[in-house]
Amino acid sequence: MEAANVENTKICTKCKIEMLATKEFFYRKKGGKYGLDTKCKQCLKAIAKKYHKDNPEKHKENRIKWKKNNPEKVKESIEKWVKNNSEKHKEAKIKWGKDNFEKNKEKRKKHYKDNSKKIKEKRKKSYKNNPEKHKEKSRKQTKNLSDSYVACLLKKPVKHLNPQVIETRRLIILIKRELRKNNFKTLETMQEDSTNKNNSEMENNLKENDNKRDLNFEVKNSDDLNKMLSGFLMDVRRGSVTHYSANSINLVADKINKNNLNQLEYKRLSGGDKKIDFFEKE
Repeated sequence: MEAANVENTKICTKCKIEMLATKEFFYRKKGGKYGLDTKCKQCLKAIAKKYHKDNPEKHKENRIKWKKNNPEKVKESIEKWVKNNSEKHKEAKIKWGKDNFEKNKEKRKKHYKDNSKKIKEKRKKSYKNNPEKHKEKSRKQTKNLSDSYVACLLKKPVKHLNPQVIETRRLIILIKRELRKNNFKTLETMQEDSTNKNNSEMENNLKENDNKRDLNFEVKNSDDLNKMLSGFLMDVRRGSVTHYSANSINLVADKINKNNLNQLEYKRLSGGDKKIDFFEKE
């Protein structure tokens, strides 16, 4: 067998084109001239493509068989592709998760069950080595009031909570946050500072508007409650209610929210036999 070098050329038996006898143009083949195949790479790829198109089932079967017999090569190939296509891989992963929500959920649940100790150790190590990163993530969750953060405040797993209950708690927290902002702190200051006539006049106007508000509201379902709280949140942001009125609404909403939590927990423990009318839409 003659060795290939840059001066040697080779004619492809398929396309009849003369090319350099190198691995750039030909695949390796024992016994072939210069240790290379008789057909060039492009011709062999075209032949393989046509075969795969004409024999899809057989091609699929061969691929499965090859993957089974070459797990290390498959792993290496996947890792190489992921490294060179990180953005595509991320997008594909997100899309697959959305398109296969239930399947993905079961897959993650099984993975956690089979690897719970490893996952816990990995998390512990990550918290220890990257404290600032996790603090920032926690601050972000707190600011954005993610479902997991709200569920944590309710002391229940997200999977045990109705999304409407989470939304109610989120709205209550937002209203409370608004109450702590400057406009309501100023109102409290105005009550103490009776010497400032402008502030007193402003407070009296707000109280007058507040007196017109009917605090004895009735909500028939969770959608009604959340719509009412959303509207009230806007009023609080506009500063058109007093601190007392906002606290009254919050107390009622809090009570309803806690009752709903108790009902949901009872329903979960009873195997879902209990019907909760409050969550049924009209």
